[in-house]
Amino acid sequence: MISPDRFPYVVLMLFATTTCAVISVRALRSRRKVARAASFSMMAMAASFWMLLLTVDLLTSSLFIKEILWRLIPFAILGTLLGLLFFSMEFSLRLKRIPKVVLYATTAVVLAVAALSATNHLHHQMWTVAQINGYDIQVMGRFHGIQLAYTYLLAAASFIFLFWAFLRSKGLLRRQTVLLLTGILVPILVSIASDVFGWNPLPFIDEPGLSVVFAVMLFGWATLGFDAFYLLPVASDVIIKNMLDGVLVTDVEGLILFSNEAARTVFGKSDAQMNGHAADEILSDWSPEAFQAWDGKKEDTQLIAAGGEPRFYRMTISKLEGNSGEAIGLLLLLYDITVQKNAEMQLNELAICDPLTGAYNRRYFYEMANVYYNQMLRSSKPLSVLMIDLDHFKQINDTHGHVIGDQVLQMVTATCKRLVRSPDIFSRFGGEEFVLAMPETSLQDAVMVAERLCRGIEMLKNEPDGVTVTGSIGVAETAGENGLTLDVLLARADEAMYLSKKAGRNRVTAWKNN
Repeated sequence: MISPDRFPYVVLMLFATTTCAVISVRALRSRRKVARAASFSMMAMAASFWMLLLTVDLLTSSLFIKEILWRLIPFAILGTLLGLLFFSMEFSLRLKRIPKVVLYATTAVVLAVAALSATNHLHHQMWTVAQINGYDIQVMGRFHGIQLAYTYLLAAASFIFLFWAFLRSKGLLRRQTVLLLTGILVPILVSIASDVFGWNPLPFIDEPGLSVVFAVMLFGWATLGFDAFYLLPVASDVIIKNMLDGVLVTDVEGLILFSNEAARTVFGKSDAQMNGHAADEILSDWSPEAFQAWDGKKEDTQLIAAGGEPRFYRMTISKLEGNSGEAIGLLLLLYDITVQKNAEMQLNELAICDPLTGAYNRRYFYEMANVYYNQMLRSSKPLSVLMIDLDHFKQINDTHGHVIGDQVLQMVTATCKRLVRSPDIFSRFGGEEFVLAMPETSLQDAVMVAERLCRGIEMLKNEPDGVTVTGSIGVAETAGENGLTLDVLLARADEAMYLSKKAGRNRVTAWKNN
């Protein structure tokens, strides 16, 4: 039979037990959708067990049962605070940065205190029993100080982690952190008032224990009721962790909360080196262009990652918003578009290059030569062109066949491309005829290049199948003569090339105005 004076307290403790249990179950069911729900569920379930033990203690007058309860209560208290500590470390993104030996030691102390409580009948240092007004009362012993000190230590460490998160947060995340700090401060203050100043407004009730229910409710509100804690799960549901594209999820301040394996591979960093670090630091180490895009919040950027074989990426940045439209984070996606880019370059190369020799085709030559010609008109810096014709090429085809003739064209092209500058446009003009445009090159320098090409072609003698290859080259230059067009310049080079052939072939002739 419940004593009438205890009945209201029993009802209150049953409500506290049920509340913690319901919140714990809900958090456990949400663990795949809500970040940090698992550690919070552990905390709430331990608190519910704590409240249940206190409720049974109110209901029973059996000393045997009470001593069983008193052995279990320290474990429930420290289990609650251990769950709180793990939750705080997860929330502040510090859990993965704490050495495992520290985590194991923290848990081991909880088990040690629980063992001291369980073996109290052997040493009677955790508590003794006294009777006051006909009730069996627990009188705390010397070892109880160990439990009390460790309880405050766990609570203080949790508060420090949450306060650190508060200092680094803003907006919606800061409001959530304030709720958590409030939730943890209430039990700490109530415990100090009770343990230090002897505050005891509720007879038969453990006020610090009951205040934990208030903390659980606030933590439940912050964990399960705010959209920001759905940030990681929403991103994870949309972007699967093992997808081939890189994924980064950050908070509003740019701290990385999540990175998938593809992103870590791209950046060459481990999970510990990514999560909890600033995204701008990671990006600046990897690519200056990526950092500039992130800093400027460019939604869509294409960039090249150097180092070894270049790879092409498309980087997109998207805002993550809560139901109220308030920004709660950023989602960065890295698409590897190397295959696509290489295919585009191959298609572009096919469009501008001669398929047999790999030299630029005639259309692309005119396109670029006109660009150089207009630059010459603006700057008055000379533009030179070379016309190259292979000597007796028809005879090579007739004697050795077109397969050998094609090989000769390919070898000549490879030789000439190796001997000219990257800005120069070397093109197959038709048949066995080639043309070279050389911006900012005087006639004298162009003749030197032509001589080098002539000797390079001649050195292909007897390759392949004993074929002798030579070339006749004509050179022309302009620095902006009135009325001189690109076609006229090419005609002059062509005229000079025919003069080389008339003079005996395998030589260079510069055009001169007679």
